[in-house]
Amino acid sequence: MSRSEIPSAGKIAKVTCIGGGVIGAGWAAHFMRAGLDVVVYDTAAERESYLRESLAKAMPALIELGMAPSASPSRVRFTTNFEEALDGANFVQESATENIDAKIALIARIDANTAPDVVIASSSSGFLAAHLRSRAQRGERILIGHPFNPPFLVPLVEIAGGEGARQAAADASAFYRSTGCEVVELEREIDGYIGNRIQYAVLREVLYLMSQGVADLEAIDRAIAAGPAIRWAVMGPSSVFFLGARDPSLYGKFVEGLDREMKSGYMAPASFQPDAELMQAYAEQVKSSIGVDGQARLMALRDVGVVGIRGVLQRARVKLDGSHSR
Repeated sequence: MSRSEIPSAGKIAKVTCIGGGVIGAGWAAHFMRAGLDVVVYDTAAERESYLRESLAKAMPALIELGMAPSASPSRVRFTTNFEEALDGANFVQESATENIDAKIALIARIDANTAPDVVIASSSSGFLAAHLRSRAQRGERILIGHPFNPPFLVPLVEIAGGEGARQAAADASAFYRSTGCEVVELEREIDGYIGNRIQYAVLREVLYLMSQGVADLEAIDRAIAAGPAIRWAVMGPSSVFFLGARDPSLYGKFVEGLDREMKSGYMAPASFQPDAELMQAYAEQVKSSIGVDGQARLMALRDVGVVGIRGVLQRARVKLDGSHSR
């Protein structure tokens, strides 16, 4: 993506990120790339050094994705002063620890310290907006803006809770899109939203295969990465399955076959429930095989790979759109 391909962020010029951990720092990098002023708040002063290190590590990917002309790490500021962080904010992205009671209290506090027209979006990975806004005075501007980690690299943002915050959902969608996000709005709330529920369904199958001794985790990862994941990078599973029928008119029959296969044992049985012992064995096998050399190489591969995939897909879409318009 070239710099010129990043749209203007419109009337929103300052974003406050509440929470300076992995997700908060990732959001700061994303909003900075879009040319916005960013303030990151955290109660722990040492999070500032983590933020700066995270931004520095993200810079090669951000530059490759395309920086807005005015984008600069110098426009990202850190503070431990809550009121100062929210002063003049046009949009708030909450990314504090995933604790429901703490989030409800924090969001009520954010609500009390921001102008009434400012959207407050939570990065929660599974909580319902209906619960998070329960103690706020202006709950109609509070919703879920769930990213995938890291937010500066993976473009998806899921907006949930919009049925109780229609205008806020519309405003948040427009804003996220203006910064380069791929926005998916849920028609109704559900625990875990869409992406995480799909991820956990896949993880459950991985755990079942491991528990049955079918293959080790490194082999299972390769089978996914070199097979379905490559197609999923281009299109979702329903699109993939649609292309599996030799003729669109036969897709109904094709789906009947999918149904038979699911019922015949292609999925872990409903009775399979991973227990603490299996989860610990899973963690140990990941650390001793996939993660034996730490995170640095895997992280570098992820960053370079995702940036490359996004660039190739963007060029492919432009080429296809151009050929269809002729």
